[in-house]
Amino acid sequence: MDPALRPLFRQAVFRGEPLPADWPADFAIITAYDPEGRVVPLAENVAADDRLHADLRAAGFRPHRVTGGSPDGRHQEPGWAVPIGLPGAVEFGYRYRQLAVFYVRAGGLCLVDCADGSSEDLGRAFGLV
Repeated sequence: MDPALRPLFRQAVFRGEPLPADWPADFAIITAYDPEGRVVPLAENVAADDRLHADLRAAGFRPHRVTGGSPDGRHQEPGWAVPIGLPGAVEFGYRYRQLAVFYVRAGGLCLVDCADGSSEDLGRAFGLV
């Protein structure tokens, strides 16, 4: 991941409907928007998001819509909270050409680089705004 982008990822906030009551404590947040950190046309993002959702469901997961973005709301990327292990989350992120995925481990938020699987604890709890 480009080191210049890491601070932006660290600031991400998440929006969406509350997670289901039976949602596990460990899960990933994966998007298909803006592959390789490049802004692409909305139609391409929507098509990629539809494919990711279908692939997650075909793999037996129960994705839940979560949108990550900048604290001011100017940049937002719809994605999916998925009850999946970290290796699988990185695999899906890599497949959809993402720089990183977020992983929630026992309520704590981590940033995970899709190129090498390295994980950074962001020192804060996951929450929806």
